Order: sequence, then structure tokens, then C-alpha cells
Amino acid sequence: MTDDLPVSESLLALALRTVSEGSLITDAQGDTIYANDAFTAITGYDQSEVLGRNCRFLQGEGTSPTELQRMRQALTEEQAYQGTILNYRKDGTPFWNRLTITPLKDERGILTNYVSVQRDVTDIVEERDQASHNASHDQLTGLPNREGLRRHLRAELAEAAEDGTTVAVAMIDLDDFKLVNDDYGHASGDLVLAEFAKRMRELLRRGDYIARLGGDEFVLVFSDLSAATALDDLQRILAGLHTAVEVPIEVEGRAMVQVGMSLGVALFPKDATTSRDLLRLADAALYRAKDSPSSAHWWEAAGPQDIPVAAEALPGDLVMYMQPIVDLRTGRVRQVEALARLQYADGEIESPDKFLPTFSRGQLLQVFREGLDQALDWASQWEREGVVLNVSVNIPPELLTTPDSAVWVRDALQRHRMEPHRLGLELLETQEIDLAASDQAVSELVQLGVKIHLDDLSSGFSTLKRITELPFDVIKIDRRFFDQVHSRPLQVLTLFAAITKLGEDFGYGVVVEGIEDRERLEVSAVLGAGSGQGYLFAAPMAPERIREWVDGFESPYREGELTTALGALAFHWTHTSGNGPEHPPLESCPLTAFLAGSEEELLHQAVHAGDPTAGQELTDALLERVVDA
Repeated sequence: MTDDLPVSESLLALALRTVSEGSLITDAQGDTIYANDAFTAITGYDQSEVLGRNCRFLQGEGTSPTELQRMRQALTEEQAYQGTILNYRKDGTPFWNRLTITPLKDERGILTNYVSVQRDVTDIVEERDQASHNASHDQLTGLPNREGLRRHLRAELAEAAEDGTTVAVAMIDLDDFKLVNDDYGHASGDLVLAEFAKRMRELLRRGDYIARLGGDEFVLVFSDLSAATALDDLQRILAGLHTAVEVPIEVEGRAMVQVGMSLGVALFPKDATTSRDLLRLADAALYRAKDSPSSAHWWEAAGPQDIPVAAEALPGDLVMYMQPIVDLRTGRVRQVEALARLQYADGEIESPDKFLPTFSRGQLLQVFREGLDQALDWASQWEREGVVLNVSVNIPPELLTTPDSAVWVRDALQRHRMEPHRLGLELLETQEIDLAASDQAVSELVQLGVKIHLDDLSSGFSTLKRITELPFDVIKIDRRFFDQVHSRPLQVLTLFAAITKLGEDFGYGVVVEGIEDRERLEVSAVLGAGSGQGYLFAAPMAPERIREWVDGFESPYREGELTTALGALAFHWTHTSGNGPEHPPLESCPLTAFLAGSEEELLHQAVHAGDPTAGQELTDALLERVVDA
């Protein structure tokens, strides 16, 4: 034993030799004087092959020069280093090394040795890289997705602006793809998409870029084009790409199917200078190409007719998240609400309550126009994939005093081949608007056939006046409606029932927002609301997830099933207040199962037996449960 340590030096040496992480000790010049068994296990090098050598021999072609410089800087300054670096084993295979190097100094502060600890973290790094890849790539085709495209375009446009070159952005849509899904099923449709992507990759030039946005929509990016010859160069490039659809594609191991392709292209900086506007212009040109009566004329370049009215720039990329709206009677999902988000260059996603209050009139109109375009685009894609969903978009009040507002909506519907009745436009009850000035705009929107929704009912002002003055199709009950349901349950239930009855009398659909728990779900269903949305069903999600979510969704509500005191109170109140039907027979009454074994069970039985006082007593008992909850 030594005076300084409670263990022997031989025990320390044994421990160092047998730890699971690789350990090296070098002299002050970095030459190895000791390597433990774990180092051999990780690298394949025996101690005899390492002694006297600097560990630079573990580095190779893929080792990051930046990380190496950081390590050398730390060691030069006699500081500790920690980082993850790519090293190579004796057999040449790479591994990711989580490396810690610590300098040792004597009592005079003079550097004498370095001690390093090495840990193989290859699995962790590869899992992280795979997750990053999945986030920016389409799982079906392996192509970059919308997020990957966003990153690529940002870099390409910045470089082109510096070099003075032209970038072409092209939107592709496969013609007759929906027929493949209809005739052969979605599995066959997926085979067609995967094969088309494979063929396109083989036809593209080195440096060209292709991404899949979803459904049968793809985007091509051609960089380093000369401004003087860009369209001529594209004519030649695109002619070669059309061969991707000229040979039929085999599906189901026997059938041969053939699809066409239409393409629209926009040029940077000639047509637009932002990725958002380039994609919009390319999309407009695409739909002009689809309208062409000649199959030989399959692509169009953006022209003056596609240039949108000048719009104010947004501080980030607009993305539309989707929240499903569930039919409370059937449990089916027939509609989603499109909700605006801003995505910044660092990947941060900002919600509308943060950015909308700061936006100018022009920016609000820009959010609506671009958000409407994205929402209809996704609805069209889902339909081609066999999922038919209506979609609603929030209207800024400024839209209703903009003379050509109905024209924007009409053009967007036509561009995306969307029937007007499948679009809902949501107007906040809290938004002050000049009703007289908006009459013409609303009338034109109604004539288009779109649905007008009154959003956040009960959160604002002049509710009844608003309902009678504008031709709404749907009223939406605000989430804050439930704020006092535990302190004033009967008042809330009474008002809730009155609103659903008002909707029924006026012929409006009723949607309840903010269904976040079983209580709100049961109250909404029991009191007659037709539909609901909220986190109990699903949070707003990226549109790429909608199809899979809809396929796997099962409503948590079962008619006739009560699991909460508030739901039970709503049911009992409805059947005893004179506003609803009488209680069903005892054996089939939902309260029978809910109250089984409780003190209120006998009261419930007395209600069904006709006891005139039992109804109020049961109401009081259920009220107590709700207030105490």
C-alpha cells in the first residue's frame, strides 16, 4: 500500500487493463507507452503494435479535419479534449470513437503524459444519422422530402445569387396515377412511384436534384444554368427525362401500367427570387401543362400569367399543419383544419399566436393565399392516395374587404381540381370586420360553393348578430367554453345545449374545439355536437403523416358508454331537463353501468321507477362529483 492511495498499484493496473473502454497512456510527445485490452478489442491492434506510435495512425480519409484541428488546438494548449471522431480499425473498417484526452502534469506543472479513454459509439452515431436522414427523406422512394428540398433550395439559391447563374425549379405530376390506385390498389401505386423515382435518378445529370413532396408530386432542381441559354438547355434536358414514363411499369407481377407526366418550371432569378415563389410559379405552370390538349406539349415554363400579385415577404417558411376533425356519431374523419406554422432556417417551428399578431395586412393575406394553396395541394394528394378529406383554412378579416378575394379562392380551387364544397373558410368570431364592406366578398365566396365557418364561437362578441348576418355553414365552439365547467357545470351545459340546438335550427354543423379529455368528448357527444377536434384525437401534425394517421385512427368514444361524472351529468340533465328525450329503459340506460355499485345506483333506479324527487337528487349527487373532480 502507498501512503496516498488505499489500493495497491498492481490493483490499479489490473483495473485499468480490464475496464470496458479503451485506454491509452502516452508520453508528453504523444507516443504510446500503454494500451489496455479494451483498446485491442475496439481497434484490433495489439499493444505491441501500438507502443511507441502516435495514435494518428487510427485516422483516415473520412476523419473530420475540423475535429482534428480542434483536438490539436486543445493539446497544444495542454488542455483536455473531448469529441467524437471517425477512426479506422486494423482491418480498415471505420468506427466512431468518443474520445477523451486528459493531460497529466507533475507537481511543478510540467506536462508529462496524456491519458485517453476511447469508446466505440458507432451504433449511436449511425442511429442519429439514420433519424436525421429519415426526417429529410421520403421512406417509399428514398428521395429527399419537402424538408430536404427546403434545405437544398436555400443553399442553391444563395450560391446562384453569388455566382450569377440560373436555377430551374420544376414541379412534376404523374398523369392518370389515380387510376392505378383505383384499379390495382395503393400497393401497386407505391410500386409505380418507386419505379418512377428510380428511373428519374438514372436519367438525371450529375448535380441535378429530385425530391418527392408526397403523392405523385415530385420536384426537380437544375443548377448552374446560363441565364442566356437556360430555356434552351432545359428543352434538351427535359426531353431526355420524359423517357421515364414511356416504358410501362410492371405491377402485381403481371400487369403493365403506363402513366404520363406533366411538368411546370420556373427560373431563378428571372421569375422569382425565393424558393416559395419559385415553387408556386412552377406549380401554376404545371397545371397549365396538364390543361394542354396535346400530349406532346407536356411541360410549360412560368410566364407573366403565373406571376402572383406582389406579396410581402414572410420571416420564415410557411408550413401548414393539419388537425383532424372527427365525426362524433360515426367516429370517422372527413375533414382537417389547416393551421399555419412558420419554420425558420434553424428548424424552429413557431405557432401562429406568436407571429400573426405582429404581421402586416400584406403578410396576413400572404399567409392565407399560400396556406390555402398548400392545404388544397395536400387534399389533392391525399385523394390521389385514396383518402378523401375536406379541408378548412382560417380567413384573415382583411380578405373580406379585398376586392379580388373570391378570385384568389376560385383560382386555387381550379388549380388543384378541388370541388368548392370541400373547402371551408373559417372566420373568427373575435375578428372585427366591416359587415357592409364584406357582404360582396362573402356573397361571391358563397356563390363559389365554399363553406363558411364561424370559428371560436362564444369567445368573442355579438354572437347572435354575427350568426344572423353572415351565411355560415358551420359554427365552432371555442375550447375556452369548458373553462368553468367544474365551477358552474349546469350553466355551461345549458348554454352548450342551446348552441347545439341553435346550430340544428339554423341548419349549421357544430364542431367542438379543444376536446382534450374524455369529459369534453362525452359532453360534446351527449349534447348533440356533430364533430370535434382536439388533442384527445390528435395534435396538429405535419401533412405527410395524415394518410397513415387516418388509416390507423379509431375513435375513443362509443355511443351509450359513459366513463366520467361530467358525461353522466350531461346525459342525466338532458333526459330530465325537458330539453331531450326521456331516459331509455333501465337495462339499456348508459347510467346503469356507470353508477353500478355506487351510492347513486338506487337513486337512478328510482328515477326509472318514476319517483318525482329522485331526478333532482341524482342531479345533485352528480353535480357534487363534478365539482369535486
